[in-house]
Amino acid sequence: MDINLYTASYETGNVNKIVAKKEVCADKAKYMETVEKGEKVNLFQEGKESVIMEISKEGMEELDKRILSIKNDNPHIQILSDEEKLKLLQEAIKPARKLHRIIPNIQTNDKLGKSLKGADENVADAAYSIIENNLIPHNVGALTEEERQELILVGLEEAKYLAGSLENGKAGLFMEAMNTIAKYGINGQKDSEGNVTYDIRWGAMVGAPDDYISTGEMMRRIDPESYRTFSEMQTEGIEKDDNGLIMKAMKFFINWEQTAYRKNPTSFEEEKKKQVDWKKGVEAVKIKNTYGNTDRTDKASFIDSISKQNKVLDSEYLLRNLEKFFEFGF
Repeated sequence: MDINLYTASYETGNVNKIVAKKEVCADKAKYMETVEKGEKVNLFQEGKESVIMEISKEGMEELDKRILSIKNDNPHIQILSDEEKLKLLQEAIKPARKLHRIIPNIQTNDKLGKSLKGADENVADAAYSIIENNLIPHNVGALTEEERQELILVGLEEAKYLAGSLENGKAGLFMEAMNTIAKYGINGQKDSEGNVTYDIRWGAMVGAPDDYISTGEMMRRIDPESYRTFSEMQTEGIEKDDNGLIMKAMKFFINWEQTAYRKNPTSFEEEKKKQVDWKKGVEAVKIKNTYGNTDRTDKASFIDSISKQNKVLDSEYLLRNLEKFFEFGF
């Protein structure tokens, strides 16, 4: 539903038309009453859904006058050209990035996110595609364990190629994250159906000691049934936007921690040790240098050199994997 709102400018008294498009229309009377009092309405703060604004011709003329006034008073300020404004607008209204798989380790996920911050969307999509298809896939079909391990090594070579598209200083952080994720993958366990499970802990918060462990992780590890109950309560509260339900979930969370620690404080210390040992185990994993002679000059050279070094994967399967990587057009 579309609604027309009018906001009055404090400085000029002119009225600028705004068209707000929302899936769920806000109470129009509420906004009109506010405007009639001579107050401004900030749709971005008031609306729970995203809004698209269209400023009328009169509003644009007033905006241009204001910009000119600023320029006259401050000649050193650079006023953007129409082309530059359009480019900024196009960037602002780009569709939100796809939701990608969260790496279930706080520090690794943080490194990956920071390394991809500001990167083109196709570069980020390619990075997460490597993770999904090579490093920690949910299912590898009929691949043998040897082939699954080889696929991880190919994924790391794809990551190195992609790192060349990142801003200065971020390639190293990106490869730190991807190498750690590859180690998670190497430690994975494949069943007869090709499903792969990975022992990845949430771990310590960024900057915290290795033996720091959150209550949520403790609950998930030593009392999965209570963790499931808490998660369902929390999810319901968020979906319904009900603060009462959210607070109820948090009360359950706090009560569980107090009771669990009082009953068995040793379990907390044991879990901390397991976490430290788990991290040491991940860090100790060795990654083979099978593809040490890879040529990353361009796509053709990369695919050719990977194919020549491969001794394990089916050649057609490998080619499909490499072509899929380049589909993102980075």
